[in-house]
Amino acid sequence: MLGVSLTTWALSSLCIFLAAFIRGFTGFGLAVVGVPLLSLFFAPAEIVPSIMILAIIAGLQLIPKIWHRVDWKLLLPTVLGAAIGTPLGTWLLAGVSADVMRVLIGAAVLAASLAVQLGFRFARRPHAGVSAGFGAIAGLTGGAAAMPGPSVIFLFLAVPIAHEAGRASLILFFQISAAMSAVSAAVGGLLAVQSLILGALLVPAMLAGNYLGDRVFDKASAKTYRRMVVLLLAGLGAVAAIRGVIGLI
Repeated sequence: MLGVSLTTWALSSLCIFLAAFIRGFTGFGLAVVGVPLLSLFFAPAEIVPSIMILAIIAGLQLIPKIWHRVDWKLLLPTVLGAAIGTPLGTWLLAGVSADVMRVLIGAAVLAASLAVQLGFRFARRPHAGVSAGFGAIAGLTGGAAAMPGPSVIFLFLAVPIAHEAGRASLILFFQISAAMSAVSAAVGGLLAVQSLILGALLVPAMLAGNYLGDRVFDKASAKTYRRMVVLLLAGLGAVAAIRGVIGLI
């Protein structure tokens, strides 16, 4: 099947279905879950561009439904901060070990997950400068360790807004992030034909998983949503910290 065996395609589709289900439910997680699973079958250079394309399509699938729920006052400063922080994170990477960054970021994410689990929430909506600051941290961690999400996830989870608005804002934030990454990859010549073919082969499974995750979200309570996000956030932090420690060893 266009250079991919039927068995590999079926197993890869199952993996991306799971990743897309989580993404459809929480608003993020397609790359976090999908990249490690697909790396069992393909080289990282093929996977990452494919995931970028799938993430963009996943966002387009849900944006018409969630558009009116987006908290623009919270999202826009965050996106601006991320745009400023990303090149600074790339510059920081030149002077600090990526593995050291992963350990530090992983530890911070685990601490943030624990804080949310213990009930931490902002007493009121933060000032735009605070939101931009969290976005800048996302840019820094994205540029320095390819982890743009944790600080923004924490912000949208801890702000006193409806969980539907937080999820919708996350979906759009990661849509913008994926689009910028795809443009950067295209300019850098990283969107190889094989990656585009792989992405196309996985679109049906991604659409199905994303749709089902979204339907399950519609039936879930705010408590269930928060628990799922905290669990995924903690897993992200743990994986980052372990990767960093292994790299340092």
